[in-house]
Amino acid sequence: MGKLNLVIIDRDADYVNCLLDYLMAEQAHKFIVSAYTEETALVRFLAEESAKAKYDIFLVSEEFYEQVMHKVKGMVILLAAQEVNFNPKNKDRVIYKYQYGDKLVEEILEKFAEECSVGDTFNPIYISNVSQQKNRIIGIYSPIGGVGKTTIAVGACIQSAWEGKSVFYLNLENIATTPLYFQGEQEKNLSNVLYFLKSKSANLSLQIESVKCVDPLYKVHYFQPPDSIYDFTEDVSHELCHLLQELKTTMQYERIFIDFSSAINKNNLAVLRNCDVLLLVAEENPTSVVKIKNMLKELHLLLSKEEKAELINKFNLVLNKVLPAVEVKTEGLNINQKGVVARIPLVENLTLFQDGICKLDLNSAFGKAIYQLLLKL
Repeated sequence: MGKLNLVIIDRDADYVNCLLDYLMAEQAHKFIVSAYTEETALVRFLAEESAKAKYDIFLVSEEFYEQVMHKVKGMVILLAAQEVNFNPKNKDRVIYKYQYGDKLVEEILEKFAEECSVGDTFNPIYISNVSQQKNRIIGIYSPIGGVGKTTIAVGACIQSAWEGKSVFYLNLENIATTPLYFQGEQEKNLSNVLYFLKSKSANLSLQIESVKCVDPLYKVHYFQPPDSIYDFTEDVSHELCHLLQELKTTMQYERIFIDFSSAINKNNLAVLRNCDVLLLVAEENPTSVVKIKNMLKELHLLLSKEEKAELINKFNLVLNKVLPAVEVKTEGLNINQKGVVARIPLVENLTLFQDGICKLDLNSAFGKAIYQLLLKL
């Protein structure tokens, strides 16, 4: 999604400064922001600049609402300090000002998306620091349960974020453990995103943006898990591929990590084929050998020869929970000519539970192996 031009007009300078700090620190990828707190500067702005069609949203306090309402071309939202004691032009364009920043932004985006859906044209300004070469979708898959796939996916997300990269984490497991690793306040979830995609919602990028969560510690972006596992039992392959396209074409993220379920079904196959790189996570044991063989049989049944070859070539074998000083035998695990691209050691006390959140020790041998793995991708 491109950046929206947002103008904040409020006499409360302390409030405006706090909101500006939040928007520039946490939401800079969504907005270009300007603000006015003094009437003299506002009058000059309204006379010289406001009529130009380059401003998308005006967030205006009650004392300036009537003054601004009829002089600007963009969408005007009333920023209410309490219960509104007069009738604004559009009752739907009212936001309570004293709430958490992420909730405030969510409401702004929702109202703007609704407005655009009834005929207004959204012409965003596209500004991105992500080059096309660095914009990659990395899938982490395993047909083997309990192999540590999610731990590797989350570790790769956090390591990438520590390196200063913009990261999105998409969990497609039937029962996701996302809230165990990332914190974020958001009532909407992946079910809402699938609904927007199915209904071909106008201004889809804005609708998706309003559902995203941002972890305050790691700055990883993600969706909350869906309402029900049944969301993935039906065919949503087209919707998921459309979602990947939206996430990638916005150029907001350098790395988009997808944490798959272990199933081989239409949904997973469609997303797997749309990944740039795939990590196949396994352990050195008979269970992994048998399940990888069964995976290959399923691919043979569901894909053409060319499609199967293309998909298998994307896989990079990652052995997890490797014991030190133990020779690893990979017979039956290699599915292409790449061999093993990474060996992730078994680390005791890798996770620390604190305040209901699982934190990974990336200063351990596990973290070092994840770092080396990402360098190869």
